[in-house]
Amino acid sequence: MPTYGGDEVNALVIDVGSTWTRAGFAGEDLPKAYFPSHAGYIESEVEVTETSDEPKDISKAGGDQDVEMADVEVGGETTDARTKKVRKFFVGDTESATWRAGMEVGGPIEQGLVKDWDMYEKIWEYAFKSRLRVKPEEHPVMVSEAAWNTSAHRAKLVEMAFEKFNCPAFFVCKTPVLAAFGTGRPTGLVVDVGGEMASACAVYEGYCLTKSVCKQELGGEIISQQILEKLRMENSYEMTPLFDIKSKAPVDTLQPPAIVRYNRADTTSSYLEDMRLRAVQEFKEAACEILERPYTADLVASKPPKPFEFPDGFNLSVGALRYALPEILFNPNQYLVSRPKRLENEALLGVHEIALKSVMASDIDLQPQLLSSVVLAGGSTLFPGFVDRISVMLQNSIPGSRIKMYAPSTNTERKVTAWLGGSILASLGTFHQLWISRAEYDEHGASIVDKKCQ
Repeated sequence: MPTYGGDEVNALVIDVGSTWTRAGFAGEDLPKAYFPSHAGYIESEVEVTETSDEPKDISKAGGDQDVEMADVEVGGETTDARTKKVRKFFVGDTESATWRAGMEVGGPIEQGLVKDWDMYEKIWEYAFKSRLRVKPEEHPVMVSEAAWNTSAHRAKLVEMAFEKFNCPAFFVCKTPVLAAFGTGRPTGLVVDVGGEMASACAVYEGYCLTKSVCKQELGGEIISQQILEKLRMENSYEMTPLFDIKSKAPVDTLQPPAIVRYNRADTTSSYLEDMRLRAVQEFKEAACEILERPYTADLVASKPPKPFEFPDGFNLSVGALRYALPEILFNPNQYLVSRPKRLENEALLGVHEIALKSVMASDIDLQPQLLSSVVLAGGSTLFPGFVDRISVMLQNSIPGSRIKMYAPSTNTERKVTAWLGGSILASLGTFHQLWISRAEYDEHGASIVDKKCQ
C-alpha cells in the first residue's frame, strides 16, 4: 500500500464533538479550525417530476428528507411528481449565528453518536474546504469516535470518507485513546466531560477497554440550561441574545434590561435557545468555580461575589450561584434546578462516581495503574477547582490509593486533547501501516474498519 507517513504528506485530523469541532493537520500543536458543531439549516420543499430529476427550486440544499408523491398536470396530462424536502445548511461560527427567518439550529451528535449524517457530512466539508482549504482526496483522514460507537456507525464513517470525499486512506480512533496519547499517557483512566456527555474509560497500552466504559448525559450544556432556569426563577429574567438587541441603556443591578428590540419575526425556538446558550458560555467562563470540598452554605459565604453583565445590560453580583450550579457535575441529584424530561427518572452519578465505576469495572491488577494516571479531557473540566475537587473526591472514595491527575497545562490544549492525540498518532512514521487504504476498502468493504481500527 502507499505510504502515508508524516514526512510525505500531512494527514488531516478531525474531531467532531457535541459542542465544538476541531480540525487540522497531523504533526501540528493546535488545530487550525475550531468552530461550533451546531449548524443552522432552512428546510424547503421542491418538486421532482418523472421527466426530470432536477428540483424546480434552484436553492442549494444539503440533504434529502421525506419524499411524497403528488399528481402534477403538465400540458394537459397528469404525471407523477415527487415532493422532496431538502435542507440548506449554514456551518461555522458566523454562519450558524447569523439570524435568518425560519432557520433552525441543531447538532449532528446525540449522546456521543452521529444522529444527523447530512449535517455531519457538511461539517466535514466545511472543515476541509472552507477552513483548512485542502482537497480531502489528496490527504489521509483520521477521525475520532466515542468509545461506545457502534459497528454500523463506524461502517458509515468509512463509506463517507471513501465514497463522498474520496480519501486515499482513512482511520477512526476512539476518543479516550486519543486523549491519553494527547497527554503522553498510553495507559490511564480517561475522564472526559464535554458539552453533552461525561464519560470515563480505561486505556491500556493504547487500547480502549470497552468493558470499563461508563457514560452519562451530564455536561456543560446542562449547566448552561440550569443557569438560564435559575435566572428565570429567582430574578424573573429572560435573556435577550445579541441578534435581537437594537440598542440598550445602562441599568442598575438586578433591574430589568432597558433595550429596544428588533422583534424579528420567524425566529425559531431552536435558534433562540442556541444563542442564549452561547451567551451563558461567557458567564460560565467568567464567574463559575468549583469548590475543592463539597458545597456548603458556610463555605460559600466566605467567598467574594463577582459582578457580571449579560449582553442585554442585565447585571448582578453573583455569589452562591456561581458555586452551586457547577456543583451539578459532582452532585447532580441535589443541585439540578429542574430536570430535563429525558432525565426525570434517572439516578444520576457525579463525575467522580463515573470515574470510580469505570475503575472498578477494570481488571483488579490494573486499577492502581489507572488511578495513578487519571487523564482529564473536555471543556467542562476547565472550571477553576475541578482538578483539585475530583482528586479529593476520588481519594475520599478509595483511601490509601495513590491518585495522580494529568491534564494539559493550558486551557486551550485541554479543549483539544483528543485532537492533539490524533495529531501525534497520525504524524508517526510507523503509523502508516495502520491506515485503511482505498484498495483495502474496495476489496473488503466497510467491514474492514472493525478489523483495522480496534
